[in-house]
Amino acid sequence: MSNDKTHRKSFTKSLFAGRIEQSLVFPFTRLRDDKDSLKIILNSLREFAKDNINAVEIDRTKKIPDKILKGLAELGIFGMIIPEEYGGYEFSATAYNRVFEEIAAIDASIAATFGAHQSIGLKALLLHGTEEQKKRFLPKLATGEHLAAFALTEPGAGSDAAGIQTTAVLNTDGKFYTLNGGKIWITNGGIADIFTVFAKTKVNDEEKISAFIVTRDMEGFSSGKEEAKLGIRGSSTTELTFENVQVPVENLVGPLGKGFKVAMEVLNSGRLGLAAGCIGGVKKVSGIAIDYAKKRNQFNLPIAKFEIIQQKISDMAVDAFVGESMVYLTTGLIDRGDVDYSLESAICKIFASDAVWRATSEAMQIAGGIGYSPEYPYERALRDARINLIFEGTNEVLRAFVALAGMQEHGKYLQEVGKALQHPLNRLGVLTDYALHRIKRTVTSEKLENIHPQLESEARRFEEYTKALNLTVEKALVRHKKDIIQKGLILNRIADVAIDLFAMAAAISRVDGLLKTDANKCGRQLTLTRLFCKKAWRRMRRNLRQVDSNSDELCKESAHNVYETNGYTVDFLS
Repeated sequence: MSNDKTHRKSFTKSLFAGRIEQSLVFPFTRLRDDKDSLKIILNSLREFAKDNINAVEIDRTKKIPDKILKGLAELGIFGMIIPEEYGGYEFSATAYNRVFEEIAAIDASIAATFGAHQSIGLKALLLHGTEEQKKRFLPKLATGEHLAAFALTEPGAGSDAAGIQTTAVLNTDGKFYTLNGGKIWITNGGIADIFTVFAKTKVNDEEKISAFIVTRDMEGFSSGKEEAKLGIRGSSTTELTFENVQVPVENLVGPLGKGFKVAMEVLNSGRLGLAAGCIGGVKKVSGIAIDYAKKRNQFNLPIAKFEIIQQKISDMAVDAFVGESMVYLTTGLIDRGDVDYSLESAICKIFASDAVWRATSEAMQIAGGIGYSPEYPYERALRDARINLIFEGTNEVLRAFVALAGMQEHGKYLQEVGKALQHPLNRLGVLTDYALHRIKRTVTSEKLENIHPQLESEARRFEEYTKALNLTVEKALVRHKKDIIQKGLILNRIADVAIDLFAMAAAISRVDGLLKTDANKCGRQLTLTRLFCKKAWRRMRRNLRQVDSNSDELCKESAHNVYETNGYTVDFLS
């Protein structure tokens, strides 16, 4: 397959077009080459954590002790994805994310520090750095002697990364860029030594974003005070200020003016690490909730016996299993090296961050009154979990991204059909192709082939709603045309259908492989998959129906009324 990323196949994008690229996700990829090294790292990490890491103390003091960072560095944690030639372990994406999951279950602040360093902080160097840059920076990043940070967010440019105002102007001698501006909410901002910084540059008289490596020792660079935060209190979060910082031209990462593309590629990877961490959080908090539910008695019974509690615990188990399946199916796509996984990483981040928020909220509900006390782990888990819905692209923006990126191919095709309708005799081939394609989709649908018989019902539902997504997207594009980009509620529903479809595919693929290996040893996994799929197809049916028939206009009218009065002002006495 071509190495050109624009021509790489995408499983989820294909679903929008009604195609099932089964070979991309079947069989379910499992860890192979670095399995032994991973086991050693995980065991060492658990032992170190048991003796040295106190999550309660980190939250209370709002700082990760230096001895913990040093100890993790000695374990090799900070260089896992860095190639061996630069001092790292060169772990696969699957192995790296499994470690991330473990770290997040130990402490969320350490996970944030770890992810900011490796998932995004140094990732641009790995993806787009020159050989000289890699030799200069990566060895100390691999050992943890230096930490990295990713500096994109500005006061007026959060999810709208293209709106950054920081500038980098090439000096007349052509040797340095003068960097001016500032960044906010930078994780590792107060402790990192090396920063990937994004700034506007002039390219052929146009302003375009470029990426640079900035080091803490550069004159004119400074980081602000530590931000007070609701959760992940032990992680360092600060502003960064650049006042006439002289950045050598050798520190440009990737081509001049291609920084936005660099940033998006980095975030594609970072979102997957975040998702893995969230799944680690779901597993940790569900374990705490289960233990409490079995011990707590009400009405002469453990509350674990009550159906309402069982439903909450069941939902946590389903989210953990399905989220885990999604994450490691996607890491398998990354490890293949020839697949576009941009939608899958965004989907994993959305699903997993929503899941950990639900799980922590329900765990607190199961705990009752004690859950609200800082003497117990629930309130800290809740505070730590909330940021994940905002980190690395809010879930609202990512849902819009999933829907619009998925619809892009379909939109271009329909645009060609629209042009053909203006000159039907000259473009008869396009119209004939569209008519045949439409008839084919109406009377047939693509199939999942050779699925284990015990998953037959789930596979058929997956096929049914892949077809339904395709037809619904076409109707929405025909109806709204370019205005679809402004239809956030419709985009949200379409994205949620795509999320459920990918989640179904991940769970079905994983259990299909287990059933074919040993059908007697995967009863629990099969139950979790069936339960998720039953709920998912009902959600999809509702979401697809509401693309056409909904209360969106009433919703907008209500919001407009409240905006006009600057709040809720309806008095029940009036």
